[in-house]
Amino acid sequence: MKNRRSYQRLKKYAYVERFSLFKGFIFSLTRTILEILGPMVIAYILNNLIGKSMTISSLKKIGIALIIYFFIYLAISFLLNTARIAFEKSANRIALMIQKDVYNKVQTFPIYYFDNIPSGKISSRITNDANKLKTMFQLLLSDILTSAILVIGLYATIFFTNKIAAIMLLILFPIVLIIFKTYLDKTYSFTSQIKRYTADVNANINEYIQNMEIIQAFNQEENINKKFDKTNKKIYDINMKLSKLRSYSGYRAMDIVNYLATVVVIIYFAVGSITGKYAVSVGSLYMVIDYTSKLFNNMTTIIMRFGDVEDALSSADHIFDILDMNSMEKLPDMLSDIEGDIEFKDVSFAYKDEDVLKNINFLVKKNKSQAFVGQTGSGKSTIINLLLNFYSPRKGIISIGGQDIAKVDRDSLREDMAVVLQDAFLFKATIKDNISLGEEFSDEQIINSLEAVGGQKLIEKGIDSLVLENGSNLSQGEKQLISFARAYIRNPKVLILDEATSNIDTETEKIIQQGINKLKEDRTTFIIAHRLSTIKDVDNIIVLSNGEIIEQGNHQELMKLGGYYKKMYDKQIKDLNDNQ
Repeated sequence: MKNRRSYQRLKKYAYVERFSLFKGFIFSLTRTILEILGPMVIAYILNNLIGKSMTISSLKKIGIALIIYFFIYLAISFLLNTARIAFEKSANRIALMIQKDVYNKVQTFPIYYFDNIPSGKISSRITNDANKLKTMFQLLLSDILTSAILVIGLYATIFFTNKIAAIMLLILFPIVLIIFKTYLDKTYSFTSQIKRYTADVNANINEYIQNMEIIQAFNQEENINKKFDKTNKKIYDINMKLSKLRSYSGYRAMDIVNYLATVVVIIYFAVGSITGKYAVSVGSLYMVIDYTSKLFNNMTTIIMRFGDVEDALSSADHIFDILDMNSMEKLPDMLSDIEGDIEFKDVSFAYKDEDVLKNINFLVKKNKSQAFVGQTGSGKSTIINLLLNFYSPRKGIISIGGQDIAKVDRDSLREDMAVVLQDAFLFKATIKDNISLGEEFSDEQIINSLEAVGGQKLIEKGIDSLVLENGSNLSQGEKQLISFARAYIRNPKVLILDEATSNIDTETEKIIQQGINKLKEDRTTFIIAHRLSTIKDVDNIIVLSNGEIIEQGNHQELMKLGGYYKKMYDKQIKDLNDNQ
């Protein structure tokens, strides 16, 4: 049932390429006609031109017939290649459409989807499964369709030229159907298992590569290898079963059927020769045996290729599973005033069952700065995720300028926001590209943004310097400076700093702090702080514990209060002095 739905959906993609497919079909049909004519030429030579009383004239006729035969097969080769090229082009374009649809679909998923789906599995479906579908269309169109046309044409020719032989061959078709059904069912079962284990391997590889430092630091290479080998061994064992199935239940089984078909044809001609009830000639014997051999060879091609199609259909199921997942709801309203007051009113939120934020209430005035502090898991980053509408609150309203952001188009909401995270993510591109992210900023603007946040060393390196994957050739401080420059150049109305200085050294922090102060000017700023010394001049500080606000005020007010914040601050100062 699932396969049938996949077929129906794949037909819609194929319909877009209907003109190219029709062209390939015409070439394939013409090739089939010539495949039928070729043996007829040889049959004519055997029946009419070769005999005891051959003359020079007969030899000339044979030569002419052989030249015709040669050009027929030259045309067959040309038409076969032309048809396959047309089908290949269509297959590639269909695969391109599917790949684009999957990638575009993934971009519409809510962030929480990625909390549950390993990135390796998603990338496997975008690349491996889409390529499998491309292969499927190539096989389906270039091999299965051309073979099917040829099978129909050959059998029709046998039927009209030797009706009794054609009827006798029908006794073999139930055997072919049994082979076909058995082979497809088992192939689908094996290939589905291979897909599942391969997706697991891809997800594991992605995870292992990203965490290789941890694996090596804790000497876990052997344990990881054992886990990896265990899954790999499963894939190997199933592939071996699949190989045996293809050999014994596919090619060898159809070889036996082909042999039986030849026996049937010979019996037919032997009976005709003995009884004289129907005409028998060497030429017609050659022609029917040639047609029969091609008929069952092409049936073998269809069966084996359909096995590969079953393999690809399991990939189609994976792809359509993604395409069927719910996208983020399109929100109708545009944000009218990003510079308005930002308010959380009775906001509660849970990732699963237990609330991580409980009845949060606060108001941030336009162009003011708001910091959040608290122990790990207190809900600081969750507030930022809700503000960016990555998640929706279970209860309560988040508003900007009095407008509920739950109804605001997400692009409109984030258009004038900039985020600097604790872990600076950089692409494998130049410093300039990592700051501009594809937008049109001049070199002067890039340099000015780096200067503003204290990135003089990066300017000296050159903004066209290549950054390796995830910034592996830069220090943590340099990576974070690029993140700050990325935010600064966009002149955001709302700035979000999520523990942006927690992973860098004190000296670099002093440089970046100047940039932060400049970034904060004339804009609303949200800061999640690990180092409390960086938020002493923030307008308001909220102290969170277990998802609840337990204190708030500016630095001086909270220090006078002598509560949780003061204890945190005093401890950090003491730890800093002890380490000096």
